[in-house]
Amino acid sequence: MKLRQLLLVITGTVCLPAISHAQLTLSAGLEYLQWEEDTTPAVTEDGFLFALGVGYTQGRDSGFLVGYRGRLWTGVVDYEGSTLLTNQPVTSTTNYLGLTNELQGRWRRPLEGKKYRLDILAGLGIDAWRRELSSVQREDYLVAYLRTGLEFDSASSNTWLAGLGVKYPFWIREDAHLTNIGFDSNPELSPGGKISAYAHLGYRMSRWWSIVGYADGYRFSKSDPVTVTEVRRGLGTVTVFQPASDMLFLGVKLERVLR
Repeated sequence: MKLRQLLLVITGTVCLPAISHAQLTLSAGLEYLQWEEDTTPAVTEDGFLFALGVGYTQGRDSGFLVGYRGRLWTGVVDYEGSTLLTNQPVTSTTNYLGLTNELQGRWRRPLEGKKYRLDILAGLGIDAWRRELSSVQREDYLVAYLRTGLEFDSASSNTWLAGLGVKYPFWIREDAHLTNIGFDSNPELSPGGKISAYAHLGYRMSRWWSIVGYADGYRFSKSDPVTVTEVRRGLGTVTVFQPASDMLFLGVKLERVLR
C-alpha cells in the first residue's frame, strides 16, 4: 500500500465523539529530528521539520474522559552515511512525511480548587511516515504504540503546564521498496520496539494561547534479516535488515485553544 493511501486510511478511521464542552486545540511548530542507525560506517540524519497538530479532549473537570491527538509533520534533513550495497561514504538529504493518530483515555483529578488539573493518561497510537533517501530509495514505516504518563495543566492565564511518561512501539513494519533498487523481491522488515521516554513543558499565556517545548521519539532494535537476490547489477544473494535505530524529536509549538 502506498503511503498516501495509508495516510488516508488512517485518517478516515479517526472518529471523534460529539461531546459538548470539549476542548479543541490547534498547533503549529518547528521540530529538530535526529535519526541514528547502529551501523559501520554510522548513519545519521538531522535537521528541522514543520509540524501541525490537533487535539481534542472531553470537557470534564474530573473522572474519566477521552481524547485524541493528531500530528502531521514534514521536512528535509541532512544525511550522513553510506550506500546500501557498497558501504561507500555518502552525504545527502532525506525527505520526511509523517502522520500520527493517537486515541487517549484519561483520569482527571482537579487541584487547588480546580485551578489546576492532573491527568493520568493511557494512549494507543498509529504512526506512519515515509523516509525518502533518493528518487528510487525510500522506506515506509507503520508503527503501533502505547503511551502512558502524567500531565499537569491549567485553563488559567500565566500558568505552567508539563507532562512526562514512557512510550512503547509494540508493532513495527517497514516497507523498504527493495524491488525499486534492483532486488527480486520486497519482503517486509520488522524491527523490534524498545521503551523510550517523552516529556513536555509549556507556559499558558492566556486561556487561548500557550507555547510548549517537547521531546519525543522511538527506539528500535535490529530487524530479523531477510535474504533477497540483487538482479540489476548481478550481485547475487544479499542479506538485508534494518539496523537498530533511534529517532528523536525536539520541538517547540504554539498552541491555540478553539473552545
